[in-house]
Amino acid sequence: MKSFEKWETEEVERTFGIKFKREKESMKSWIAFQTTLSERENETIEELKLLLIDYVDFWNEQDLKVFFIIPIINIIRFSQFEKYRTFMEATFEANLKDVQNNDCALRGRVEMVVATGKQKPQTPFFFLNEYKAQAKSITDPKGQLLIAMLAAQSKNNGLNLPIYGMYNIGQIFFFVILEGNEYTTSKAFDATDQQDLERIVYMLKFVKNHIENFINQLK
Repeated sequence: MKSFEKWETEEVERTFGIKFKREKESMKSWIAFQTTLSERENETIEELKLLLIDYVDFWNEQDLKVFFIIPIINIIRFSQFEKYRTFMEATFEANLKDVQNNDCALRGRVEMVVATGKQKPQTPFFFLNEYKAQAKSITDPKGQLLIAMLAAQSKNNGLNLPIYGMYNIGQIFFFVILEGNEYTTSKAFDATDQQDLERIVYMLKFVKNHIENFINQLK
């Protein structure tokens, strides 16, 4: 059984036959999503941006998560009681078929996942992987995110839902969509830049809308 943190992007592509697409309409729509932020949200974003500018070079992984990433996620409030919520440090297991139809057992812990469920994640929608700094990272955050997203596909029992993800290397954030056997990655967003940070929040709000629209269809 191979854990998520041991996978690299090219290995995921070759093993499971997923393909990178430079451009997809779903990513264009995600990036283009517009919404209105409240005065309080704008104030919080400004405070977090200044905090990140001051400390990003000094924070470790836990500092970055606690003082910046979780407060950003809390702006979105990925939660609806007994429907879905944010799970931190969740463990996933999956058995996938590789391109040669061999069984491949996977197990790993993800930094964060938004999924249906109250105690354990059931139907996953969105994943986050977080890293401190590119120069210090000897692993492949995108590869680890992709393998977790593939595991989520198998867990979603043929619902044919797009899986959304985000990973960051220090202050730089990237968004990923996995649809079937194709994935695409956004351009880099610098969270110390006001417009980029607002766009990060908009894109997270898009994911919340997607999740709640799906849940409302189940009623």
